[in-house]
Amino acid sequence: MAAEKTSVPSESSSTTPEGLPGLQGLASRAAIGYRSVGSMVYDVLREAILTGMFSPGEKLRQETLAEAIGVSRVPVRSALIQLEADGLIEMQDRKGAVVRSLSPEQVAEIYELRILLEQHALVKSMATMDAERIARLEMLADTSDTEHEGADFVRAREEFYAVLYDSQNNPVLWEMIEDLRLKVGRYMLGWRIADEHDHSHRELVDIVITGDVEAALDALRHHLGHVRDGVLTMIDRERAHRVRT
Repeated sequence: MAAEKTSVPSESSSTTPEGLPGLQGLASRAAIGYRSVGSMVYDVLREAILTGMFSPGEKLRQETLAEAIGVSRVPVRSALIQLEADGLIEMQDRKGAVVRSLSPEQVAEIYELRILLEQHALVKSMATMDAERIARLEMLADTSDTEHEGADFVRAREEFYAVLYDSQNNPVLWEMIEDLRLKVGRYMLGWRIADEHDHSHRELVDIVITGDVEAALDALRHHLGHVRDGVLTMIDRERAHRVRT
């Protein structure tokens, strides 16, 4: 797995209006088509965290975020509460809202659960796989394998797994899987862990198409283990960076 790490902020870093042109751009694009300000603010902040605009350990000031997005602090506060429930941020007594960091032990446990749940989901999904879903998977796999960063990757990757695991017919199972994926997604996307050549999404789809369940499960386990190891490597580098600074 090729891994590239962007700069990691120190524990004391926090958002400032001058440093948030990317957030302002997200807000400008998202403002079109939303029926509520609250939904727009939540989606903008969620995307900013998942795409690495905000890094683990970074402090998020309500007034700064509100100014950058162009809204009052009320929807920002509501969005932060929802993001805390999602496990993307945590509220600390003195710092306020901080992008959540994960320990190596937490990452290992998340992937242990993901492997169990996603194997179960794949078996169920393959039992009812049809030509329409296969065509959709092929298209989404090609998109997610060519988009390696940013919002397009976030959306393509999320939709790919929703179709792969037949989320419409397995909503509770999908919700559990998506919650676990969300917890580690910011490490993969924010630090650009790219898995271009080793078990890409398209390679997994090609195995699924054959109907060979055991081969598909083997490929899934290998892929998830590979990504887990990459996330753990990124966490080790982030800790080493903090020691040096």
